[in-house]
Amino acid sequence: MLKLKDVIAQMKEDQYEKLLSQLKGNSAEKFHSLATYLRDDKMDDEDIMGKLGVNTSAYYTLKSRLYKRVGEFLSAGLDGSKTDLLKKVATIPDLVYNTKKETAVAVLGKLEKDLLTHDLPYELTDVYSALKKLHITSPKYYDYAQAYNRHLGYTIALDKAEDVLSSFMKYLGEYDNSRNADTHELMKMMKQEMASLCRLYQSHHLTVYRNILDVSFALFVPLSEAVKDDEPIEDILTATEKIMDSYPADSSYRYLQQVIAFLRFEYYHQAMQHKKAEQYYDMVNSNLSMFLNFNFCCYSSVFFLSRIQRAIRLNETAALSEENKELLKDFQPEKHDVPAYLNYVRYTAASLFYAGKYAEAAAQLNNVLNEIVFKNMAHAEIEIKLFFVLCCSMQNKYDTAHTVLKNVARKIRELENKHEYENANALIKMLSLQMDSGTGNKEKKMAEFRDKFLLLNRGRSNMLCYLDLSDNFLKKLGKNVK
Repeated sequence: MLKLKDVIAQMKEDQYEKLLSQLKGNSAEKFHSLATYLRDDKMDDEDIMGKLGVNTSAYYTLKSRLYKRVGEFLSAGLDGSKTDLLKKVATIPDLVYNTKKETAVAVLGKLEKDLLTHDLPYELTDVYSALKKLHITSPKYYDYAQAYNRHLGYTIALDKAEDVLSSFMKYLGEYDNSRNADTHELMKMMKQEMASLCRLYQSHHLTVYRNILDVSFALFVPLSEAVKDDEPIEDILTATEKIMDSYPADSSYRYLQQVIAFLRFEYYHQAMQHKKAEQYYDMVNSNLSMFLNFNFCCYSSVFFLSRIQRAIRLNETAALSEENKELLKDFQPEKHDVPAYLNYVRYTAASLFYAGKYAEAAAQLNNVLNEIVFKNMAHAEIEIKLFFVLCCSMQNKYDTAHTVLKNVARKIRELENKHEYENANALIKMLSLQMDSGTGNKEKKMAEFRDKFLLLNRGRSNMLCYLDLSDNFLKKLGKNVK
């Protein structure tokens, strides 16, 4: 039986009086009476049962419930913030070595309950370790030993899930620039590994990590069979938001809300549900410099490209370059994060391009072509070089443009999957035609190659989604001739 009598006897007088006051205030007369009788060491269980007028079963139920209330009282404040809980965890050594055993066990029991509620497995291992020590000669030792081992395994699983999510985002960026089939298979394995971790342990944190990974896979890996059996994206995101709303004290969820807003925006943006996308756009864009650092839990830099597409749709591309001075004033791109750096350069070069600053845009693209080693990133190299050629063409720098264009065509011919780059070949023909000094209906022929590019620009080899290849732009491009 729980040693409730010892716990109450060990309470300081002011603590005990405060407990009685709370029990009175809650109209818990029997709990109040039971606490009084237990504090008085002169009565045994049979005497107390007689005083209370209850049978043995009701008495032990009453004691159990009072024990819970006493634990809650001794651990007052634990239902507050996560910080309060962590402060209490820090006092565990004092509970073990400098507190009466029964009191320590009661406090640890309440702490266990609150840590379970907040899903804090790392701290729970400290609690179960302490309870093991305090029950070393008790049959309960084995229960606490099992709980300790289980939560130790869970903490390892949680760490693993965070690593899987971070690694997935890293490889997602690499895949976006390489479109490599082996990287795609590796990401599928990571998706399966995350699902396996969620099957091993019931945890809202694991579920949130899995949902972020699954939605990212569905949004940013074109035509993947890996997501065909997943729930609809909107349903996954709604379920994730409900989890986060259920744990308002979880500090990490306050930041992951921005990740979910980003995924919502990207989903509605891709689905061309622009009215729904706008509210989530504002949530991400208002804190963009900080959000871009979330590359360990989402493919944050792809927002750059979506931002250009949105500006094209709203006819606001001319303002991008000036906006960036304020928007990105606190953001410093990291060149060792190559995918994010390339997206940053694509975005800033495109912003300059739409402002008519073709020389500055070409300079940025040329710099990145010289700075970055594009080994295993042929897709990104082809895309950036084609954009560079376009910038050169807008300046009538046809010698440079022609040389780079021939380099791109040769690069495509050398690829094992060259048949997947008919979209790029169509764009090469359009740009080559633009540089041709011959007369004829050049604009019409360029439009035909443009249309072919847009038709083929799907799936794994899609590129240059941030270019406005409208008829008006083709007219402008067609005026630049040798």
